[in-house]
Amino acid sequence: MDTRHTLGSRRTWLMPILIVVGLAAILPSIYLAGTVDPQGHLADMPVGLVVEQQTDGPGPEVAETVAAAIEAGAGETLAVTRMTRDELATAMQEDRVAGAVVIPADFDASIASLLPGAASVAVPEVEILTNAGDGGLSTGLLVGNLTPLLQGVADRLGERLLTSPAGTAPPAANVALLSQPFDIVSSAYEPLPDNTGMGMSAFYFSLVLVLIGFIGASLVGPLVDSSLGFIPSELGPLVARQPYTALSRRATFLAKVAILVTAAPLAALAIQLVAALFGVSVGDPVTLWLYSAAVIAAIGTSALAVFSVFGSGIGSLVNTLFFVALAMVSSGAPCRSPRRRRSSAGSPTSRPTGTSSTAPDPSSTSTGISTPASAARGSAWLRAERSGSSWDSW
Repeated sequence: MDTRHTLGSRRTWLMPILIVVGLAAILPSIYLAGTVDPQGHLADMPVGLVVEQQTDGPGPEVAETVAAAIEAGAGETLAVTRMTRDELATAMQEDRVAGAVVIPADFDASIASLLPGAASVAVPEVEILTNAGDGGLSTGLLVGNLTPLLQGVADRLGERLLTSPAGTAPPAANVALLSQPFDIVSSAYEPLPDNTGMGMSAFYFSLVLVLIGFIGASLVGPLVDSSLGFIPSELGPLVARQPYTALSRRATFLAKVAILVTAAPLAALAIQLVAALFGVSVGDPVTLWLYSAAVIAAIGTSALAVFSVFGSGIGSLVNTLFFVALAMVSSGAPCRSPRRRRSSAGSPTSRPTGTSSTAPDPSSTSTGISTPASAARGSAWLRAERSGSSWDSW
């Protein structure tokens, strides 16, 4: 057959070009479609809501109302589920929630301390707990969506606290405290251990397991085929062909699987030794080794099956799309969430106590909550709030 005619045939060059161009269109579609706009595609992100049993004390009972407002404001983006501390621990351990909102046990008592007449001030905190093992993208979406939700709840609660049903306005010094009645803090529920690459070590470890299984199958197949004389062995300009061995395709496939399954535990051990050499934190080495060996064997066997069905050419394309493109989980940096606005007289860890654009009451001190006259008026205002207000109205 004419070599020039064969190489110039459309069948020879058109199909490889179409496959490469098609792969170039499919791969970015797989990666970019799910990562270019995570907020726009976010729906029903699982979030726990823990309302601790409130301590007895004077003041309005608002913890349950705040919790109800959080549930009502979650919308379609967040799926908020009430749970106890023990249930939250289980959900975090089983990775059933991306994080949680915790209203502490002293929330009502701390809100009462912000009202006129209180002897001391304790600003309550609503805590956002993140699941650090989920990665930076999940944490950023969680904090970025919960922070404005909680800020809105705080603003509405502040407006309600500043509006007395008896028509008596609180002292001017308390306005700054009540306008933002609680702080929003975020922390990891269980911080990641040291030497975990900020959570990325597990991602790369899993990636290595997938690649070893996929590449191992891609190597075992041609090597066994060349040993049986099915295909030639090539090394640069050298080409050698072994005598043909009459062996069924089923027997050939089982031989390849046996070789790969035998190599899987050794490969898993090698990966784990390298990880230990670099100091990667591992909680249960034996379980991780068994898991790694099973992953390599399962992916390698599946890839060999694809090669047996579709051949080396199309089989490589199918394996690349399934075991490489679709098997890799993407993770991004944390999203920046807006910080709460503070008064110029306050600091990120303190609250303003006596600044206001309204002239202070002559009988109050600079704090506005410690003189007898202020305390008497504050107690009356507090009693009016507790007896005549409806916290469900907002």
